[in-house]
Amino acid sequence: MKTLINRLLQGRIARWGFLAALLIAVGASVGWMNQGHYQLGGGWIFSAPDTIYTALQIPLDPAGRTAAIRVHAMTYDLGTAGLVTAFGADTLSESTGEAEMTGRNTAKWTLVAYGQAQGNPPQIRAICVSAGTLQFTGPNSLGILYTLKVYAATADADGDGFPDPDTLPAVTIPGLTATAKRVPVP
Repeated sequence: MKTLINRLLQGRIARWGFLAALLIAVGASVGWMNQGHYQLGGGWIFSAPDTIYTALQIPLDPAGRTAAIRVHAMTYDLGTAGLVTAFGADTLSESTGEAEMTGRNTAKWTLVAYGQAQGNPPQIRAICVSAGTLQFTGPNSLGILYTLKVYAATADADGDGFPDPDTLPAVTIPGLTATAKRVPVP
């Protein structure tokens, strides 16, 4: 009987020891992953020559691995103004989209905006889809590389706000760059 009790206790101790080791390993792994891991989120000011955008990144998960993004053009360069005008629009809407971390300090993202002709109601004249990568160059700074694709409004025959599948953009501009700084906390 004493031998049976000893075996049961040893089995239970072994299971508790294994469980404790597993919990420690998981905790160490999660702790290691968070060290030096940048998180999406916060208010940002993006800039490129003659262009300033404000952006809001809203984390979609506690670790900041994914985020919803809202971008507003405060100013844009003459090239962008000419592109907007070429589609019969006179302004750009805010952009909306999402981002996902792809590494410790890198993320991929996509945004959609509209070239609009003001009126009552406003009319969509172009669909602007930008997609690219961002790299944290520090806790409060980003480098951005992206491609802009602009579609005529007629590329959205089903009216869902996106260019229809297999529709080619009217204009594609690869290799665009910008930088961003996080709005500091007082």
